[in-house]
Order: sequence, then structure tokens, then C-alpha cells
Amino acid sequence: MRAAKTGRHRMGDKKKKTDETKLQHSTFFEETFGMPSLGVAFLKKVLPKKVLKQIDVEKLTVEKVKFRDTLFRETRPDIVYNVPILGADEHVSVHIIVEHKSLDDHSAIYQIWGYITQLCIQDVDKRLTDPETKKPKAWPKDFKLSPIIPIILHHGDKPFTGETQLAHLFYPLPGAEEFLPRLQAILFDLSTIEDDQLPSDPDTPELHVVLTIMKVIFSKKKGELKHKFLTILDELRPYSQERKYYTLIRKLWYYVAYNAEKLTESDAEEIEASIRETIGDSNMPTLAQIYIEKGELKREAKAVLLTLTKRFKTIPKTLEEQILAITDLAKLEKLADFAYDCQTRMSSLT
Repeated sequence: MRAAKTGRHRMGDKKKKTDETKLQHSTFFEETFGMPSLGVAFLKKVLPKKVLKQIDVEKLTVEKVKFRDTLFRETRPDIVYNVPILGADEHVSVHIIVEHKSLDDHSAIYQIWGYITQLCIQDVDKRLTDPETKKPKAWPKDFKLSPIIPIILHHGDKPFTGETQLAHLFYPLPGAEEFLPRLQAILFDLSTIEDDQLPSDPDTPELHVVLTIMKVIFSKKKGELKHKFLTILDELRPYSQERKYYTLIRKLWYYVAYNAEKLTESDAEEIEASIRETIGDSNMPTLAQIYIEKGELKREAKAVLLTLTKRFKTIPKTLEEQILAITDLAKLEKLADFAYDCQTRMSSLT
């Protein structure tokens, strides 16, 4: 590697650390809630029963949706599920947006509104574009947009206090209330749910396991994280030789090692030993190894960002977030060389 490695610097500012931590939580959320089985089990517990009776939730698919904002930056919802509606035309389905928040984000419902608007535009373009001429067709009298249901999933150390109805973000002008958009999100706030009330499904153990870890990750109680982790290992033990659950257990360990501030060395060693016993993996990385890897990843990512900033003065926020979210050291090293040689400024990694 060339100049990228010589320009490393420390970014000690608090906001930067918060952004990076948020990205780590988001990555875990997207990778786990991107499992269709977990998505099905979650929606069965969260959606109104009246809605569940009208959709085929077992045929859920996870959509990879991306948009461009007015500055051509890439934006995307955390998770979008697509579920068929029973008896409806095959081109009409319900989209469920699940937006993850590990911080008390008061812009959440406004952010979701933007995603819903973009999904509606895509729906219209897809269903009202002539396949031969590629031109928009007239809006039929009976045309209906595909329904979209927003869910805010929060798991911070304190309850979520942001608005969940869009109308509440507008200035309170008497007499205008009925004309304001009334987008209402379902709030699923892990910080307000008691441990014994966490949703579970005997056929989908990953739902309870993932929610348990997301809830306990901010715990400051001595030994609580270790206790919860050992408990969920017991839940997963009967399935531990299945590839999906083997991968999930390793993912849980990485998530805890990266994000749990109160994980002691002795607790970590006990968790490691239990994981090795559960999945029979002698190559499980230790906490110390993960910390070393984490440090190398951060240094390499910051080196890439420094190189790009020196060459192009500014870089898009989306690109910065994507680089900080990379967990493959070899990929970052290749990207560092590319950053040194590229001729034009990148807007994203996609």
C-alpha cells in the first residue's frame, strides 16, 4: 500500500465514534433481520391480526431497495419486506419497512416518509409504464398503490421518544389538522419490553435470540450480558450444527465483542468457551483477536477516507458510511490502493 498507509490519523471526536457504533448496530440488524425466517416470525408478532389474515406472510421476500436524494446521494431503508396480498393481483403486494434505531432519532418518521414516497414512485413506474414504448400510461380509474406499513424498531438504553405519526412534526395550525399527512408507524421499542415478554417462536429460535442480544447489548449490569448470551446458546444448542445457526452464533459473538462496553475479559472467556463447545469450532476468534481486527479495520478505513479527502477535498456521506461499515480487511486494503489511483471522485461503492 502507498500513501494511504502513511496518512493515518486519530478521529477522537465523539460524533464520529457515535456514527461508527451506529453503523455496527445497523449492520448486525440488517444481516439478522435480512433472514426471511426471522422476518416472517417478527411480522407475525408485530403486525395487526387483521392485516395478517389478508397477507401470505410465509411467502415474504427481502427486497434490496436503493434511492437517490436530491444531491444524488444513495439512501435506503434498513429492511424492506415484500409480502403477497391474498386474492390480489400478482403485481400488488404490501411492503413493510423496518427502520432500525439504536439512538433516539427524532427524524425517524420523516425519514420513513421519504422512503415511502420513493417506493410509491417505483410502484407507479413499474405498473404504469408501457413495456414496449417505456412511456408512462394514463392512470386508470381503479388503480391503487401497493400498501406500505412502516415499523420503527428501537433498542437503545432508554425508551424512544421520537414521533411515530408524521402529522405531529408539522406546526400546530388550528383547523389544518385534517389536511396533514397521517402516516403512522408501528413502534417496537425493545427498551420498554420486559425480558419475559420478548416475542419468541418455537419454530424460529433466531427471533428471540436476536431480540435478546439487541436488548441486552447496552446493559450496564455486571454479568448480565454473559448470562443472557449463555442462555441463548442453550436455546440454539439443538440447532447449532445447522449452517444457518452456526453462522448466527458467530455473528452474535462478533456483535457482542464489537459493541458491548461492559464485557469483562473473564466473561468473554466464558462465552468463548461455551461457543466453542456449542458449535465445535476451535478457530473461534478470541476477544483480544477481535479487538485487534477491529482496530486494524478502523485504521484502514480511516486511511482510505484520508486519502480520498486529501485528493478530492470532500467525499459523500454515503460513501464514508459504506467504507466505515466494511468488515473485510483485505477489501479495505484493495480499496486503499484504488483510492490512491482513482481519477474521479466516487459517490458510493455500488
